Amino acid sequence: MKRNPFSYLKFALGLLLTVALPSCLQNETTVTVNKDGSGTIVEETYLTAAMLDMSAQFAEPGAPDPIAEMFSEEKSKAKAAKLGEGVEFVKMEMIEKEGMKGARTHYKFADISKISISPGSAMESLGDNAPKPDNEEEETLKFEFADGELTVNIPPTDFEEMAMDGAEDGQNPQMAEMMKQMMADMRISIKLKASDGIKKTNASYADGDTITLFDVEVAKMFAQKDQMKAIAETAKTDKDAAIMEFKKLDGIKIETEEKVSITLK
Repeated sequence: MKRNPFSYLKFALGLLLTVALPSCLQNETTVTVNKDGSGTIVEETYLTAAMLDMSAQFAEPGAPDPIAEMFSEEKSKAKAAKLGEGVEFVKMEMIEKEGMKGARTHYKFADISKISISPGSAMESLGDNAPKPDNEEEETLKFEFADGELTVNIPPTDFEEMAMDGAEDGQNPQMAEMMKQMMADMRISIKLKASDGIKKTNASYADGDTITLFDVEVAKMFAQKDQMKAIAETAKTDKDAAIMEFKKLDGIKIETEEKVSITLK
């Protein structure tokens, strides 16, 4: 059984809430494609200030640096194979921004049609603590390329999976509030960039040479649980209307077209 990308995110967040695992990270994956179908993948992952503070407060004397534990060239090289055939690790650099710390990892590929990307890959930065659905494979974004025409195959939108029922079940009010504060800065996004520009596309979220395929600000997602439940109900009888309402949500951009066509310049 395959798991929808949003379903994976919902599963992960629910598990993180249940076990009170710090889920304070930001991850942005940018796939840049050239006219010949080659390109790069750059993944930026930050641990937020809240997570760094918590790590410092509870760290035992002599404990390993959590940044060094989570980000290493060895892990990045191992991840290259998961991104697709022919993906090569290029380099990793440590980065800081607005009180956050993390890593920027660079990969390259010769053929975009052989790579696959998913929001769930961001969770791998949690290492051994990363949530893993039992016996389920996450669906991924896959690509087709020929003669300057790129197609991104998107897993079907499942609005029922997007309703956040039960994500906070089992939490007392104080714990639920603490988790919300910890997740205030959590964000996961996937972007596609054309190195020479885009001539035309049917993508829902295109801005110049860049298309946003997935972008979720977790705190805003939880704040709009009621709207998402209502959209899930609407989708049972009118999916087009549900999509229209879904695109009005704040802080959530998820491509609803199952095939995104892009003509490269």
